[in-house]
Amino acid sequence: MAIEHFVWTAHAALRLEQRSLSRSDVEHAIREAHGERQSNDGKADWLIAGTTALGVQFEAVYDHPVGGDETTALIVSAWRID
Repeated sequence: MAIEHFVWTAHAALRLEQRSLSRSDVEHAIREAHGERQSNDGKADWLIAGTTALGVQFEAVYDHPVGGDETTALIVSAWRID
């Protein structure tokens, strides 16, 4: 089942603004890379890598499923890879 809905933590929203990343780029990367996701050792379940429309590489961590809902992901944080 595909991820259709995204919930953003306040932390993730703040980090996007600080790091000049867009919600759409992160959501697109999660949809595209969910099948290749890696287990995350931190406060979120999963880690993915992505690239913005402008070619900036980043990583994001998220939980999935959320409350048993396979169509929803909770985005915990995202950062640029320099």
